[in-house]
Amino acid sequence: MKKISALLILVSVLKIAAQPGPQAPAPALDATNGVDIERTLMITDLRVIEDRRRTNPNNRNAPWTFRNLMEQMAGEHDPADFTLAWLRLWEQDQTINDTTSAARSAIREQIIDPWMAASGGERLDLSIAPFKLLAIVNRMDLREHDGDGRVESAGEGRFVFGALTPDGLPLPPMAGTAPGGFMVIFEYGLLADNMQSLRDWTLLWNELGSLPLGSEVYNAHLEAITRRFSDRRNNIRRLNNNAINQIRTNEVALALPWELREFVISRRSGLLEQQGVNDTPDTFTVNGTRELANLINRNEAEILAGTFDLRRNRYGASSMSGPFQATDIQGFDQRRFQVNVFFDPFLNIPWSDTRINSNEARHLFALNTCNGCHRDETGTEFLQIGFPEFHGLPESLNVPAHLAEFLTGVLVEDPVDPNIQRQFNDLQRRQQDFATLVESFNTTEEVGGPRVANAPRFAH
Repeated sequence: MKKISALLILVSVLKIAAQPGPQAPAPALDATNGVDIERTLMITDLRVIEDRRRTNPNNRNAPWTFRNLMEQMAGEHDPADFTLAWLRLWEQDQTINDTTSAARSAIREQIIDPWMAASGGERLDLSIAPFKLLAIVNRMDLREHDGDGRVESAGEGRFVFGALTPDGLPLPPMAGTAPGGFMVIFEYGLLADNMQSLRDWTLLWNELGSLPLGSEVYNAHLEAITRRFSDRRNNIRRLNNNAINQIRTNEVALALPWELREFVISRRSGLLEQQGVNDTPDTFTVNGTRELANLINRNEAEILAGTFDLRRNRYGASSMSGPFQATDIQGFDQRRFQVNVFFDPFLNIPWSDTRINSNEARHLFALNTCNGCHRDETGTEFLQIGFPEFHGLPESLNVPAHLAEFLTGVLVEDPVDPNIQRQFNDLQRRQQDFATLVESFNTTEEVGGPRVANAPRFAH
């Protein structure tokens, strides 16, 4: 009886997933037992992440492979050429908003050349892409709507990959012991423009919590969700008919210091191009300067209220997370930022300036940047999601991906004022948010939905 019930649930879900537009009212959503983080929000269970039917790149229908995601994203371009053009962006300086992301030529030695050689030397074979799936992530907490039923987005769905060496092991950092030196995150929009569409996405993700984790019915249900946002669809008005919002990378395998980049599909070429990093000024030219102090002081009220938006023309070409050396930063001795010793001669330098009036505003501004979230403000050692410290690669991870304590729970000392400590548990925050969202649809109204605006102002 349980098996029949599960199959009926799956059939119902597949029907919803196959249709991008508004649907008839669905059954009431159940949040009475809470939201299961591992089944609904941060999916790292190996029965899912290493499901051979869905992660074997030799299977052209496998939906959770690097190969498939690039094929779905490439539009009219050859997917192998599309991918190579993206990787070659690291070979030249990228200038955005008068700031420069310097070329990291090691991309050829570490990624391109080994992959090309293994492919036979002519073109990249996407079936042997040197990237390992680590997590599938529900980010409906990033949804955008007002309190009157107007919806712009249902949030994001994400795939997190880690780069591999030719031997199938995690590509290591240039220095240190971080669990992986190069991460790639595919971040897709959950397209929605009304409360019914938002309800559909909520139903789809919430239903995962009622299915046995890693079972065929669970994995098929999750496949239906992910294909709804990652497959190319001719009926969506997005570049290359694909819902990708951006691809983000987080690496120190190519050069020091640790760097985060962001890529979108170009309106001009249909290829991936680098863009400024969301809500993050240029680290080298802004940190520790009067410009940073003025930016935070003038917008202090909005930053504290969570309504501040950094103008896009102030985004940096990339985000540097450190560790830094004094020689990395021009005019180091004239800067007025906080300097914390990492290990000689490397330094941790949080977003800071002695002329900033409110340390709380400084912290919130920094927390909402890429390098602040991945480093000083959250006590994170660069990676929020990475390879496990002990693994069985190249055969299997053996254990789920490593999650930073920012996600799972940690008490962190403020990097500027050590008398201040802050508690983080972002997965719990997302869990509470999703439970509230589910509950908002448990109503006698025809559709229901949240009556409080949601428009997050953070980059993580």
